[in-house]
Amino acid sequence: MENHPEGFPLARGRAEAGRVISGIVLRGSEMPERNTPQKTLESWKQIAAYLDRSERTVRRWEASEGLPVHRREHEKQDTVFAYRHEIEAWSRLRTRCPGSSAVQTEAPSTLKSAGNAYLVEHDAITRTMHCYIEGARAGDSDLMRHAFHPSATISGYCQGVEYTGSVEHVFQWIDENGPAPNINPCFARIEIIESIAVVHLEVQGWSGKLAGANARASDVFTLLKCSGEWKITHKLFHWHIDDSILLKPRP
Repeated sequence: MENHPEGFPLARGRAEAGRVISGIVLRGSEMPERNTPQKTLESWKQIAAYLDRSERTVRRWEASEGLPVHRREHEKQDTVFAYRHEIEAWSRLRTRCPGSSAVQTEAPSTLKSAGNAYLVEHDAITRTMHCYIEGARAGDSDLMRHAFHPSATISGYCQGVEYTGSVEHVFQWIDENGPAPNINPCFARIEIIESIAVVHLEVQGWSGKLAGANARASDVFTLLKCSGEWKITHKLFHWHIDDSILLKPRP
């Protein structure tokens, strides 16, 4: 099995304007509209200023609310950027106005465009992932079970050792590890292709009886849309080793 580096290639803006949201890659046949430099926000500071919020708030929105932020890979540290039209589309979809239901009945059919449809799927996928995150944070596998397909499996590396098996190993490890209240998850990539999806999650700040202190993991999840719900079918993981900490086996 391949031991992936810390950063995966992130989705680039290769779909229609307004159809790439928070790293979602949409497969389409139409040519994309170019994003000129004037339409690009080139740092957390610029993104925060554009939304009139603090950098801490926009980082949180990216992790938990699907704020469409992209990354460029560099040797030492990735840089972030965002497209203004994606930020504006994200903001509009989360703005509720009085009488919004009446407005929607009179709105043009573009409200049901493919871009909005994929935003709906994006939000549904992040809700599934947050079931996993909340279970990990609380140290309670019952909170995350609903997010997984009954036949879900796992595979990955910890301390150079390969682990594979049923997702039940994850549930057992979560319960034995206990609460990890300071975990800091970040959605590095979400890719949707019809009824399947891939989510790359970077999680820092792991703690607990088995995780040790301030551990870090890279997770890649595959998801399948089953009966209208997104379920995790497989979890790939790589635990990053801190030589100062004695690590115990963990999925």
